[in-house]
Amino acid sequence: MQQSKCFSFLHNSTAALAAVVFVSLSFVSPSSFAFLEDGEARRAILDLRTQLSASQKAQVELQGLLDELNQETAKLRGRSEVLEKQVEELTAQQKTFYQDLNERMRKFEPQEIEIEGVQGKVQPGEKEAYDAALKAFQDGNLKKADTGFQAFVKKYPNSPYWPLAQFWLGNSEYAQKDYKSAIATLQSMVKRYPLHGRVPDALLTLANSQIEAGQKPAGKKTLENLIAKHPDAEAADLAKQALKRLK
Repeated sequence: MQQSKCFSFLHNSTAALAAVVFVSLSFVSPSSFAFLEDGEARRAILDLRTQLSASQKAQVELQGLLDELNQETAKLRGRSEVLEKQVEELTAQQKTFYQDLNERMRKFEPQEIEIEGVQGKVQPGEKEAYDAALKAFQDGNLKKADTGFQAFVKKYPNSPYWPLAQFWLGNSEYAQKDYKSAIATLQSMVKRYPLHGRVPDALLTLANSQIEAGQKPAGKKTLENLIAKHPDAEAADLAKQALKRLK
């Protein structure tokens, strides 16, 4: 009897609990399920935030590397520009050095030049010797000029300066009243270079030397030759005046 009561009590209690659970579940709202879904979403968002934070960190690190690379590139570019400038400066210095060297070497090598229509090679020291003798003549130091020009024409017989040196030597000798030497010197110059620009003046000095030396017929013939071959030269006008004085 008592067991039967206990069983009945347990059966009734179980039924009551089931009813309570059923009633409780029946009162659970859809928002409760949404709350569960929101939790999962939050976890997903947190996961995404974590991933995004890691990605942003990686981007920052990558940007830092890029900045470092840009800085290094700028440094290398700067060094490259400095090196290029140094190379340009060295190239310019080398060019100047070789130009100077060539100029110095030319002083020790013959140079092909043209002097008043006469072409030829000028030896080292040749021009300096001619200039020194000419300066002595211009300064009125006729003996020094005479010595300088005589030495020049002997040492440099093939020089393009030779006809000029011979011309000034003849004038120097005439100025010193060495008419015989002047005649020989000027005749040699005219014979060797008949088309030289100094020939008209050389003929005039030659004629004066001949007249002063007592060779008037020869001087007159030289004057006539000057007028005939060089009628437009200034020396030809002077030759005409000299001829009038000889008559």
